[in-house]
Amino acid sequence: MKNERTTTTLKVNDAWYTTQAPYGSPILDFLRGELELKGTKEGCREGDCGACAVLVGRPLRGQENGTGPRVRYRAVPSCLLALGDVDGCHVITIEGLTSGASDGLTPVMRAFLEENASQCGFCTPGFIIALSSWLAEPVAPNMAGAMVAIDGNLCRCTGYGSIRRAAERLVKEFADLPLAEEERLKVLVERQVLPKSVLAFLEESEGRGLKAAVATTRTAAVDAKNADGSVVIGGGTDYYVRNPAPDVDFAPALLAKRPELAAIKEVREGGRGWVEIGAAATVHDFFASPLVRRAIPGIENFETEFASTLIRNLATVGGNIANASPVGDLTSMLLGAGAVLVIGVAGTNSTRTVPLEKFFLGYKKIDLTGSEVILAVRVPEAEPEGKPEAEHESPLYFSFEKIAKRKRLDIASVNTAMSFRVVDGKFRGVRLSAGGIAPTPALLTKTAQFIEGQEFTHDAAHLAALARKTADAAMAEIAPISDVRGTDGYRRAMLGRLILAHFLKFFENDGIGKVLFP
Repeated sequence: MKNERTTTTLKVNDAWYTTQAPYGSPILDFLRGELELKGTKEGCREGDCGACAVLVGRPLRGQENGTGPRVRYRAVPSCLLALGDVDGCHVITIEGLTSGASDGLTPVMRAFLEENASQCGFCTPGFIIALSSWLAEPVAPNMAGAMVAIDGNLCRCTGYGSIRRAAERLVKEFADLPLAEEERLKVLVERQVLPKSVLAFLEESEGRGLKAAVATTRTAAVDAKNADGSVVIGGGTDYYVRNPAPDVDFAPALLAKRPELAAIKEVREGGRGWVEIGAAATVHDFFASPLVRRAIPGIENFETEFASTLIRNLATVGGNIANASPVGDLTSMLLGAGAVLVIGVAGTNSTRTVPLEKFFLGYKKIDLTGSEVILAVRVPEAEPEGKPEAEHESPLYFSFEKIAKRKRLDIASVNTAMSFRVVDGKFRGVRLSAGGIAPTPALLTKTAQFIEGQEFTHDAAHLAALARKTADAAMAEIAPISDVRGTDGYRRAMLGRLILAHFLKFFENDGIGKVLFP
């Protein structure tokens, strides 16, 4: 598909721009090249270092329950963000943050300065953007949140101690922020953390901003996928790593330009209730969704296992699945939760549903034909429609585990998810997924069948014996692959250990640990 020099309209800092720069190119190049905003640094160009982070304000449509703020600001790596994805949006660079500061320093910058949290300064703009974005999140500031916010930012000079001290100052200084998102943005502008252009964009998003986007955006994203093999991009967090400098004629279909594909909502089909996650929903929105958290209790505890905050703010659920990694963390979680995919051609009524485990046909081969794309992912709610809630049926038990060379920001060697319910004192509906043990993500159906119907008790000896037998069954079921992340023997052994970890997590209060590891 040839790029017809379609215009893109966006607000950068205090001003609106209309450009015919290739909309499939990373916005980092537009900011540094065309606008000469050099504060946004080009570092790894893979989304790993955070030096290129910018704050993106995106008008919201398709929210849960139809309520919430008009605009949400989040930090993302500009090296992986398509220019066309910010059509009608507000992009704030490090230069733009200072426009509202009376002395040229925002409170985040001042904390860095006074705590000596910057040395060479190359990484500093990304840290400032990330922490400013964190303060805009509708949660009470604490150190754990601050550290997660900068988990995608690297510094080679300071040793991080001074950065941590700067974050501690911010936690104390902004402990009184309101939790309502839009009110919080206004307070942050008043206190000079964010520039006044944020307030302007809140109003413009109701008028000029959205009208400009509608007037200038190419026919929305997914519908533009032609039979000529045009690339469909979700967040771009995989594509731009492999293609950091796409050709000027590169004209991808942009999933993020379909706001209706970002909705997370409840639906009923096939006699039961589902939580439907639009393919364009970000990974962060997936983990933050109250509907998802209700359907998969505890899922939020595993968010930091997936990449970094900057990546989670950009990567999409549909894009992550379509990438078809045999060891994808989100895919393993969704397999364990019993997810199905809604597949079709956007803008039509032609759709079909496919169980996630049947979507992967081979290494990087998936069940999409012609102009089909993933439209949504569905995870089952607790009760089939019309079935009364039974006092003896438990909520879903869910756990995720992974082994990687690094604790954070690394691809797993092996990962696994497990879920089940307890009905009449027995394990029911057991699902056990595993990644990294085959060319495709897999369900361990034989092992799950072994657990199905087993007695559920809180007896530590019984649970420990069941855990060991389950681990043995899982190791016997698989035929692992060998690659740079591990040999087949290593993967088999690690899967066994992860199965034990599931049981330890489920039954930690029953003393199972002392029996398994006396």
